[in-house]
Amino acid sequence: MKHIKYILVLFLFVGCTGDFEELNTNPNDPVSVPTAYLMTSAQRSAIYSFNTTGMLYAQHWAETQYTSTSTYETEEASFNGYYTGALADLQTIINLNTNEATKGAAAASGSNDNQIAVARIIKVWLFQEITDIWGEIPYSEALAGVENITPAYDTQESIYTSLVNELEEAAAQIDVNAAGMEGDIIYGGDMAKWRKFANSLRVRVGMRMSEVAPAVAESVVSSALGADVFADNSDNALYAYLSDAANDNPYYQHFLTRTDYAVSDVLVDFMKQRNDPRLPVYANTTGDNTTDEIVGMPYGVSEAIAGSVTNASISFPGDFVRSATSAGVIMTHSELLFLQAEAIARGWVAGDAAATYNEAILSSMEYFGVDAADAAAYLTEADVVYDAANYRQLIGEQKWLALYTNGMESWSEWRRLDYPTLMPAPNAQEGREIPRRRAYTSREYNLNEANINAAVDRQGADVMSTRVWWDN
Repeated sequence: MKHIKYILVLFLFVGCTGDFEELNTNPNDPVSVPTAYLMTSAQRSAIYSFNTTGMLYAQHWAETQYTSTSTYETEEASFNGYYTGALADLQTIINLNTNEATKGAAAASGSNDNQIAVARIIKVWLFQEITDIWGEIPYSEALAGVENITPAYDTQESIYTSLVNELEEAAAQIDVNAAGMEGDIIYGGDMAKWRKFANSLRVRVGMRMSEVAPAVAESVVSSALGADVFADNSDNALYAYLSDAANDNPYYQHFLTRTDYAVSDVLVDFMKQRNDPRLPVYANTTGDNTTDEIVGMPYGVSEAIAGSVTNASISFPGDFVRSATSAGVIMTHSELLFLQAEAIARGWVAGDAAATYNEAILSSMEYFGVDAADAAAYLTEADVVYDAANYRQLIGEQKWLALYTNGMESWSEWRRLDYPTLMPAPNAQEGREIPRRRAYTSREYNLNEANINAAVDRQGADVMSTRVWWDN
């Protein structure tokens, strides 16, 4: 009931503000708002974000009608929603729990330190996602409201350094013996879980730097793996949706009236080649009643070609991932194990890379409800058996499969490892390759011209083919 209460009350609180708060809120003079409501709002708006775009770029899904995203037609995208939505809520939580005049009242939603720690951890998760999409972004001068309406863009390298520090400090700030965060849909205020997530997320952040700053990455990853991290799927960072219409999974609502996305032929063919028992979970069978098969939608084709494919002849995402209560995935035990297996393979930490790789696959199978015997048989498939000489490829391929529905992470890890081998959309606009980033919007150029031009000068042309710092 708390889940429903926080979201409904928050809707009444912010539903009619439009752009007024964006233009007139001073984060240095926070208003009196129950921080539990802000936390629920932040988590709910954060989980959906650019996930569908990531699944299309990673070729897990294909568009069935309007194929502009999977043919890379539109280069620019706006990051304003992150800053004026979840990040603004999280910064307000921090401000209210820091300001001497408000921290006493704010403590009604949990201890001040624990609230600040949770807000910092989620901010890291979001800022990593934002910088991984665009590269250089406003960071150190962001979220200052009217105090600074033209924030500087930070280099991605400096952002990553800060993200690591934030996670270390937030984990240390957590007091498991004090009151947890109210309004927390992800872990229900369990601060021990939040500490595990902070450390596990630090492994993700560290490994992302592996190709451009290996010494730094090794230090970050080995330190984080030596701390308290995810132990099993009960530690997964998931957003729990409910069955009521106000709080259910957005994909459930989407597929009630639309059929824009089907599983791609790239994913289906890849899984069939390996006899992957997760396939019937990832996708439903076709609807033409002539076959009990799973058939992927051709990926990245023109709208004319897509329009000639009937819905009944292709497979749509499985019920497990698009039901009303299907969880929103932030990070799982399986992902952590793949990162750990890679760290072992690189010689950064001690352990058995093959055993950890197998454990990562089995953890994914368990999460998706696959029978243990079928999961064990999968490990014997020729294209699955671990080979130390090809650890990048095997870990990249199996992580890509395990990250199904975690679109942004799937796309980012494909960019970092370059596996699996994905081909550009056959009908890509202007012969474009698979995007390596998104471009800034014209609005940004109009409002913050000097700073955005400085970022482009450092980073490279503001196009989708320019690589972000860690994508070497």
